[in-house]
Amino acid sequence: MIARTAVPLVSVLAYCLLCAFPLQARAQAPTGTIVGVVTDPTGVPVASVLVTITNRDSRLTRRLNTSDEGDYSAAALPPGVYRVTAEATGFPLLESTVTVQVGTTTTVNLILQIGKVRETVTVDDAAPLLHYDQHQVSGVVSRAQIENLPLNGRDFLELAKLEPGVTNPVRGTNNRVSVPTLGSGTQTNPRIGYTRVTVDGADINFVDSIGAALQVSQEAVQEFQISTVNFDLSTGVTSNAAINIVTRSGGNDFHGSLFYFCRDHNLAAYPGLQRDQNNPHPFFQRQQFGYRLGGPIRKDRAFFFTSYERNDQRGVLSIQPRTPEFAPLGGIFSSPFLGNQFNLRFDAAFSQKHNAFVRYTHDGNSVFGLSDGRNNSLPSGWSRLKNWVDQSMAGLTSVVAPSMVNDLRFSYFFISSPETPASAADCPTCLGVGAPRINIADVGLMFGNARRLSFVARRYQLTESLAWQKDQHRFRFGFDWEHATTSAQRVEQEPAMIELYSPRQVRNFNTIVPPAARIALPSSFLRLEDILQLPLRSFQTSVGPSVVLQRDFRKHRVTDLFRLYAADTWRIGPRLTVNYGLAWSYEPHTLNTGLTKPELLTAILGPDNLNPPRAQTGNLAPAVGFAWAATRDGKTVIRGGAGRYFDPVSANSINVTNERVTLFPAGTGRRTVPGSAIFYQGRALDFPQRPTTLTAADLLTLLPGIQADLTAQLNPDNRDFTFRNLDLNKTGSNLSDPFYETPFALHFNLGVQRELARDLVLSADFAGRRFLHTYLPGIDYNRFNRRPQGPVIPRCTEAQKNDLTAVCSNGPITFDSTSGIAQYKGLLVRLEKRFSRRTQFLASYALGSFKGTNGLGGAAFPGTGFNNDNWSDNYGPLPTDLRHTLNLSGFVDLPWQFQVSFSVSAYSRPPFSAYVSGIDFNGDGTQNDLLPGTKVNQFNRGLGKDDLRRLVENYNQEFAGKLTTSGEIAPRVTLPANYSFTDSFFTQDLRLSHTFSLGSERVRFVLFGEVFNLLNTANLIQYSGNIADTASFGQPGARFSQVFGSGGPRAFQFGARISF
Repeated sequence: MIARTAVPLVSVLAYCLLCAFPLQARAQAPTGTIVGVVTDPTGVPVASVLVTITNRDSRLTRRLNTSDEGDYSAAALPPGVYRVTAEATGFPLLESTVTVQVGTTTTVNLILQIGKVRETVTVDDAAPLLHYDQHQVSGVVSRAQIENLPLNGRDFLELAKLEPGVTNPVRGTNNRVSVPTLGSGTQTNPRIGYTRVTVDGADINFVDSIGAALQVSQEAVQEFQISTVNFDLSTGVTSNAAINIVTRSGGNDFHGSLFYFCRDHNLAAYPGLQRDQNNPHPFFQRQQFGYRLGGPIRKDRAFFFTSYERNDQRGVLSIQPRTPEFAPLGGIFSSPFLGNQFNLRFDAAFSQKHNAFVRYTHDGNSVFGLSDGRNNSLPSGWSRLKNWVDQSMAGLTSVVAPSMVNDLRFSYFFISSPETPASAADCPTCLGVGAPRINIADVGLMFGNARRLSFVARRYQLTESLAWQKDQHRFRFGFDWEHATTSAQRVEQEPAMIELYSPRQVRNFNTIVPPAARIALPSSFLRLEDILQLPLRSFQTSVGPSVVLQRDFRKHRVTDLFRLYAADTWRIGPRLTVNYGLAWSYEPHTLNTGLTKPELLTAILGPDNLNPPRAQTGNLAPAVGFAWAATRDGKTVIRGGAGRYFDPVSANSINVTNERVTLFPAGTGRRTVPGSAIFYQGRALDFPQRPTTLTAADLLTLLPGIQADLTAQLNPDNRDFTFRNLDLNKTGSNLSDPFYETPFALHFNLGVQRELARDLVLSADFAGRRFLHTYLPGIDYNRFNRRPQGPVIPRCTEAQKNDLTAVCSNGPITFDSTSGIAQYKGLLVRLEKRFSRRTQFLASYALGSFKGTNGLGGAAFPGTGFNNDNWSDNYGPLPTDLRHTLNLSGFVDLPWQFQVSFSVSAYSRPPFSAYVSGIDFNGDGTQNDLLPGTKVNQFNRGLGKDDLRRLVENYNQEFAGKLTTSGEIAPRVTLPANYSFTDSFFTQDLRLSHTFSLGSERVRFVLFGEVFNLLNTANLIQYSGNIADTASFGQPGARFSQVFGSGGPRAFQFGARISF
């Protein structure tokens, strides 16, 4: 119903706008453009020359005439090889062969010859490496690279790292993939930049969040483009990067293949840090197999392409607690993954003026593994996730006039992604299965019940665009509409989320109190019963229905994104092109624009800032750039540009939902309450300063009564907004700051491209990206744990805790702010030799600096140095700041049908912070403060081990054994004998293949072997910065994963392919 209503509505709106503005738009970068000038032998432009452009495989044909200035342009061309001919009276036919790539413009200038001989000019089926009318920093990963380079797990997005400053993709929950570009774009702390990933121009990111949710088999991918600095205005909302994937089509000839890949533990290095004698050879096996097939349904008119891939993997994950008491609980644990990827596409040419396609792509997978972004949880804290992701799409390209092309695309995107906690069937011998979720932050250990989640989302997307060549102008205009609905059921803190003091912290406490006040500890911590004897630090518990209520008490959330853009590419002269344009985006329902804030918050926000957050209407994004052929031979191009690029208003639906629950009528929705709001024997069950004799086991005996009392206060049918859940609980999370703004970035680049030799081009760009209004979630504006002043809203007494009218607080009241900033500055260098003389090679290098506001961090990312009294105090190098990134790749065709290919990556060390776990030195209410005398991420960025030793000596003299401002006792610090400030990254992946012809050149059989991380470089990660724990400080928690991607322990893979 929504789709039937939306399509005509938006089409009418787009038609009206197109009539008002006679402009052009390249389709949302799933296509390419051929442009050029036709001249006579003396260089004079020739008008009215008939230019014919024909696709080699499908015979798609465009015919157009040159303008009075000799210009011609053919937009919205599917990527592929094209034959370009020029016919003019008095001149022989001229022919050229070129390749069109996704999102790029191919310049084909044709010089008519005098004579009677037909002349053919061929460009070797390769795309030009110099771009004469684009200023953006971007690159295209070709089909040859996708097919020939070694890939562990066959995820083609791994090849995005071939671009300067791009590093290994990161897999998140729900099998989402994020690609870090120039340090940003991942779901880490702080979250900076949003990367837009599209397939055939349609968004495949997780709905209302980040990361690509749809994984497409590399068999179905023709090529993809990645842009990192300055974007074409047709790209869509993103401040960080855009990845545009194009799927394969069939042609006039039948082509297909069958393939099989296999990897197991018998030819792989040990995946953990130290070999477990009880499990010296952890079982690992992965089999990937499938097919692709494409060809004609009706020659020159209709085609099909289909592919299927199966991934049957018995993977493992290494979980290694760092401290001796808990180290025996670690190990190499089984993490099975099963995936199916299917793709079916039909293309049809209705006439020479109208071409269409329809496509269905499916990605289904299930996995038992880590969830909620944590990397230190034992298997009892894992989840079983089942993802079902579909995209159905249709597109129609119409030649309205010889110089005008219209492109209309519609996409339906579906996600179903349930999560269930680990059960006894998943890991029958795991510690803590079915227990409450327990976190011992000081030692980095977590186990017990994960969340239970059901999430279903649908996105309807309509993209309408028009391309119009008028003299020396290529106007571009477009309209994009995305309508999404989501529904969720969520159960967390079931029955509780509990944080405990560590044995080290208890022992430190025992040294400064009388013997009678000391807390007894078990002799070991290898059983759940023993761990439950640790003192309680804090906890949260939840009661109530699992259904997440949305606007107007509906069970589903509805959001819309509207975007318009208009741009022009103006060829001022034969050697100078200027690009300029403007985009505007609007999201009316993303924030909780209908919810005011209660008077309880007046003390925090003031009486004038209780209004709902406003819809952002001023998101105007201008862009300008130029490309200048600096030399007459056309071998040097200078380019530069600047632009403003917006992210979505919010890419975290969970936080928006948390605000809605907090501000809904009292007693509605699922109620989450911290221990600070629950009193027992006259005191709140929250002990942030020092341990007590109240243990986790004691809490579990109290929980049934606590939950019964909370359940009695639920009122699910309440629709009266006079009093809210915030008035009932006196605590809340993720409220929107009154001055919330849409995050955006300012991009700038200035660089040069130079053809050093035939087929060899060097590009170098200075790039600057300044991110404004970056996301800073979870800041406690109430400063509940501030010492000695206390919270902004006074603490509740036991008599006030359930009084709706009482002006008091039971816990933190956190807000999501967009007051952060970040800045990337770097030199991006790219040296590319396209395939010729049996060799293809690409080198990319980035020298960069990435600084910004590091944000709060929280339990998942401790040691950020956040100061609630001065949010900019932790401005400095960001965790993803890498000074040097280098990627080398290529392949060589050897004699006797052998081919060798390689991919090598090297990154310098990231920065490092030293913090004191559980300590608040300045009394601002946040713990895990940095070692006094240091700033965030200073180590590896100016400070070294000598500096650390000096700072530790000063600390032990001035702070150790004394009370901090917030009332904790600062522990004495002892540095370990050996430690490190993180590790650099270096990996080398190789493939050797041999091709056999089976009776004819059309039928080929290929055998290949691959090795990932040939030198078995350690690539250590998860270094602990907790300087209070001597055993773990500066020690790695794991090696880089070998399951997917590059950099893990050495592993061999073998495969075969038969193709025709």
